[in-house]
Amino acid sequence: DMVITEDDTAEELDLKQIVLRIYNGKLDRRLYRKSFIFDRDLLEYRKNQAAEKRRPKDERDLLNKVKVFARMQTREDFDQFSMGMLNEHALRQRIKQLQEWRRNGITTLEDGAQYEVERSQRLSRRATTQRDSVHLLERLQKIVASRTIRDSASEAAAQKQNSRKPASIVDIESADGIELLSGPEKDLCSRLRLFPRPYLAAKEVLLAEYARVGCLKRRQACELVKIDSTKARWIYDFFVETGWIKPPVREDGDAAAVSIDGPMPVYLAALDTREQPVVKSEF
Repeated sequence: DMVITEDDTAEELDLKQIVLRIYNGKLDRRLYRKSFIFDRDLLEYRKNQAAEKRRPKDERDLLNKVKVFARMQTREDFDQFSMGMLNEHALRQRIKQLQEWRRNGITTLEDGAQYEVERSQRLSRRATTQRDSVHLLERLQKIVASRTIRDSASEAAAQKQNSRKPASIVDIESADGIELLSGPEKDLCSRLRLFPRPYLAAKEVLLAEYARVGCLKRRQACELVKIDSTKARWIYDFFVETGWIKPPVREDGDAAAVSIDGPMPVYLAALDTREQPVVKSEF
């Protein structure tokens, strides 16, 4: 709190008076704003906002521009000023409308009213057409985007498939155990990309099982041999065609496997129709 005493100097008194004037000025402005709010019914915010929303957009914009003059006028003067601005705006709009009617050859009020009705209908149809066009354009864009994604995926899959290298024949001449294989067995291992030791292990298992049982099915061979099932089936067919194994006999007395001329199976003959690169193996 500020206290004025008899011991204060002239400079201190002047400073305290300045502070008091500033404080009183703030109180006066606060009181003025409070009275302004109560006088213009600005506390009824929702009511005033609802009344403004009922007005057309051009009138709302005009009233927002002239609100700055409310502090310089009384409530009655400002209301009269606002009504005058709205009336002027309405007159300008009416003059603009009549000039448009005259440019279009309309000379009576009845024709003008009919013109306004037809004009509003045209604008409504135009807006509907534009909205439908936008929706159609969005649908077409979605369809094009989905087709583009699908085509890109198809092209990528095709490129990936085309980029795959064909299975090459492995050179096993220097592999361990090659001296234990015959010529057809060497060709079989090369085309199956199978080294001699795994092949010899599979051969031993299959022949031992065949000697124990007396017959051997292809499914059993695939289960016994611990290698790829496709390679196991090819080895089984090779053994059948070379006569080392006999498949189970059917009820009609024929063997289940069909033999062909030559020592090599049909699938290996198919592989010979295309040249394949030879890959050197280091052992």
